[in-house]
Amino acid sequence: MKAKKPTRLRRSVARIRGMGFILWQARHEFYHVLLGLMWAWVMREQWQEFNVKWIWTAIFGSLLPDADHFVYWLTYGKRDPYTKAIFTFLKNKEWRILVKFIARGHKYNTNLTFHNYYVVALLFTGCVIAYMYDSRFWVILFGAMLTHYAYDIFEDVLILGHVNPNWKRLGRSKKSMVVGPPIDEIIQ
Repeated sequence: MKAKKPTRLRRSVARIRGMGFILWQARHEFYHVLLGLMWAWVMREQWQEFNVKWIWTAIFGSLLPDADHFVYWLTYGKRDPYTKAIFTFLKNKEWRILVKFIARGHKYNTNLTFHNYYVVALLFTGCVIAYMYDSRFWVILFGAMLTHYAYDIFEDVLILGHVNPNWKRLGRSKKSMVVGPPIDEIIQ
């Protein structure tokens, strides 16, 4: 039997299905954005004023804490097996496996510098001070970042059954602490 040559339609359908898969696996980020926008909406109701800049500030603030993951991958965590696996998937253009691996495995990364209670307390304090001084930009930014961290803590409890150990530590530990299921289990 002769193999069919892929048509342009089949390739585009495969791309759409692949993009749908990636978007579904990336829903964690959409939740962060949604919570940040909800924070901006609550503050809009409080202040009885609307400003489009608050929407963009809330989106930026709700995604900013995840820059910690990129800093980890590109600097102090680049020798960890978790990071090496990510870069292997990137190099081999295995996008579906990469997205699934990050979506299922990122909760086991316990060595992030800024994912801790101390940063949360600092942001909360900054948000309260900004609110007292009516600095609305900073209230929206810090509040959106707080919603990000609050959701991450909640999700840790749901997925891991406990709060990730990095939340209790200031900064990062001296040794690698990525502990989780084997790579084969994550990508299946």
